[in-house]
Amino acid sequence: MFLLRIKLGPRTYVGDEQGAHKFLPRMHAGWDPTMTDQQVYDAARGWWRLNQRAEQERYAVVVAGGQCRLAIRITKWQQEGDRRAFAGDILGPGDLVHDKFVGKPDPANSTSRFPVLYLADPVDEATCRCGCGATVSRGEWLQGHDQRAIHDRIRADFGGSVSKFIDWYDANGPFASEN
Repeated sequence: MFLLRIKLGPRTYVGDEQGAHKFLPRMHAGWDPTMTDQQVYDAARGWWRLNQRAEQERYAVVVAGGQCRLAIRITKWQQEGDRRAFAGDILGPGDLVHDKFVGKPDPANSTSRFPVLYLADPVDEATCRCGCGATVSRGEWLQGHDQRAIHDRIRADFGGSVSKFIDWYDANGPFASEN
């Protein structure tokens, strides 16, 4: 998986209209050092110009003043036009994501001016299932390595013949009784 890194700029007033919004009521966006965790959470939630990919993410870390201030488990998304906002739970000490990021420098090594970035989530890293030993940040396989694993097995068990594998599968697989 990946997680969202949200970088907040200086605190600004966003207006009374947003204060009455049902999903994300707020009067301010951005950050200042006097804010509570709840205020930082509210500022970080959005409305961000993000595509649908963002809705796959389970966590967000909030960076302000060069340091990670908050970790959030995302539980819900809402879209209005081309903008999205999320809701979730503020994570505390003892949670893997909190302990990995909060109180530490910005985890993004980026000069991008866009405040929301996707970061590889080390909590969900795994080893590629093909046996190559590589680390995978999303899913179970590096790109193309699932096909490598299938063909390694076809070579080992069917002399490299995909046709022999298909014949065997048709005779023994879940549809064998239908033939």
